[in-house]
Amino acid sequence: MTAQVMKCIEAGQHPNADNLRLYKFESGAKIFTIIANIENVYDVGDCAEIVLPGSLTTDGIRIEADRVRGIISQGMALGKTDLPVGTDVTDKHCREEGPIRFRAWPKIGAVFNVRKDLKATDGLRSVSYRAKVKLDGTNAGVHIKTDGTVGAQSRSRLITPEQDNAGFARWVSEKDWSELAEKAKAIDADLIVYGEWAGPGIQKGTSVSQIKSRVFAVFAVQIEATNGSQVLYAPEQIETFITPKNDVYIIPWEDDPITLDLVNPDVLERQLEFINDMVARVEECDPWVKDNFGVEGIGEGVVMYPYDETGEISRTELSELMFKAKGEKHKVVNTKKPAQVNPELVKSVDEFVTLFVTETRLEQIASKVGGFDRKLTGSFIKEFNLDVQSESSAELEAANLVWKDVAKKISNAGSSWWMKKCQKL
Repeated sequence: MTAQVMKCIEAGQHPNADNLRLYKFESGAKIFTIIANIENVYDVGDCAEIVLPGSLTTDGIRIEADRVRGIISQGMALGKTDLPVGTDVTDKHCREEGPIRFRAWPKIGAVFNVRKDLKATDGLRSVSYRAKVKLDGTNAGVHIKTDGTVGAQSRSRLITPEQDNAGFARWVSEKDWSELAEKAKAIDADLIVYGEWAGPGIQKGTSVSQIKSRVFAVFAVQIEATNGSQVLYAPEQIETFITPKNDVYIIPWEDDPITLDLVNPDVLERQLEFINDMVARVEECDPWVKDNFGVEGIGEGVVMYPYDETGEISRTELSELMFKAKGEKHKVVNTKKPAQVNPELVKSVDEFVTLFVTETRLEQIASKVGGFDRKLTGSFIKEFNLDVQSESSAELEAANLVWKDVAKKISNAGSSWWMKKCQKL
């Protein structure tokens, strides 16, 4: 069974997020750690219907055992129930999946979130990092299975040529992936090639949007083995699977490794100036786009990868340590610097709204829901609120606020912007 009834044996606040709760649920001799939002609160003794990792819910959500604010959650709680512990509720909550499993690229936060999560698990330490340019396109992935089956995905879902995202699935369907399929078969593991689908018509305002045609710029290859997922992120490692040619590129390292002291904030503050200077250079002129296409113009920022000479890391550790730093014109949070030790400290709800309701964030959510259409108003407001809520725990905690304090004004600000945009069309 992939979904069953379990009994809550421990309940409390997530130590790293005001808007999340931390539970332990028991079924038979097995105990599962479950992280849930505050919309459904469970008490010790309550029974709940739990969907286990590896399952696909009826609405198409892939449940994985992923780290959430520093703690691994082993499933999803879907509400209280009076059914007995151990009852199989798979048919109610799950559906059979096709040959391709959706696997989102890990969400990348700020460096202060990395420190916050590590501190919660007593894992603060020095970490070596290396940067890659962050292209302003749309996150994409190509699945290659050992039997030769190929599929495509966007940031949030599996896609097809009929239900596409900026033409990426159609592009995947027209490519020959037999060489990669042979490599997947040779190591007996499925592969996911992650990259940025970028070029004209996908985004606007950066140099990569001005190149002549769309490209797939690869930044990682994930090996889906039976003993866990490993991610290859060093360019030379990626090249053992992917041969750059025509419209397929591999994003190189942007600079030399730098070791960040995540324990000592004063030392870290000085070290981050190196990254902030790099972001300023990339924003002024994206070096990767200039070198490959001869186009000079603004870049988005950088992604910092935990680095060692192997260029290989577990997916869980990568998601725990990776962070991003964006230039002034692409920030979704109005921070003073691209990379900083502490979150911005706001003194009021209005200041919090100003911090998070940015043009870049609003435009990103509008693009995600399908553009400016009054019929999509509900979807836009929901996605916008969820996006802010998922990224603002550190700032809320620093300001001694909780989500319910700011939710209404965030929603109103997003709604006002959306309606003005719709009226202009």
